[in-house]
Amino acid sequence: MLLRPKHWDKFQHYKDRRPPWIKLHRDLLDNFDYARLPVASKAIAPLLWLLASEYQDGVIEASIEELAFRLRIDDKTVKEGVKHLIDKGFFVDDSTMLASCLQDAIPETEKERETETEKETDLRKPERSALSLLSDFGIDGQLAKDFIALRKEKKAAITETALNRMKTQSVKAGLSMQEAVEICIERNWQGFNADWYQEKPKTVLKQVISEADINRAARPGETRDQVYKRLQAALG
Repeated sequence: MLLRPKHWDKFQHYKDRRPPWIKLHRDLLDNFDYARLPVASKAIAPLLWLLASEYQDGVIEASIEELAFRLRIDDKTVKEGVKHLIDKGFFVDDSTMLASCLQDAIPETEKERETETEKETDLRKPERSALSLLSDFGIDGQLAKDFIALRKEKKAAITETALNRMKTQSVKAGLSMQEAVEICIERNWQGFNADWYQEKPKTVLKQVISEADINRAARPGETRDQVYKRLQAALG
């Protein structure tokens, strides 16, 4: 048991050493809680205060049997007397507080260990393969292998987040996921974007500008090449 007098500093002048004597305040006579204590508790209290002066910070470290020996009182009387003193707040049982702290600390320690174990388990878990992820999105076989190779070339990992983004864009473009992947491979795209797909590709200008167009657009004094370049710039 670790028994500590409440407000131990009021019983002494000395703060840095164990005092050879203690102060007993007269107002104890008018303390209602003390007056209502059993006679045994009122008799034991001043003896315990004196005993506390032998211990550092007044904390008595002794069992009930040891207290009974020091106070020359039987075990039962000491046990009951101390209990009433604790209940009324004249003494504090620090051993119960310590036990409570230890109980609180044990789950925390176990929790920390569980957390560490979970982290270690997660580290040991292999990441899902790219083929497995693509399979969840309906991409299998050679198409999956080709897309994996493309992403590897672009230094882009195949993740569930990236595939979900592609699926959202493919739906926006009115395509299936498989069609979106096929377009990525055809156009050497790292990923699929509906805006890229829906943008009309520019037609090769040389195929658009015909001789008839050049003749109609020619201005006085312009050469054929000058007309062609002007039209090309206008279309570009």
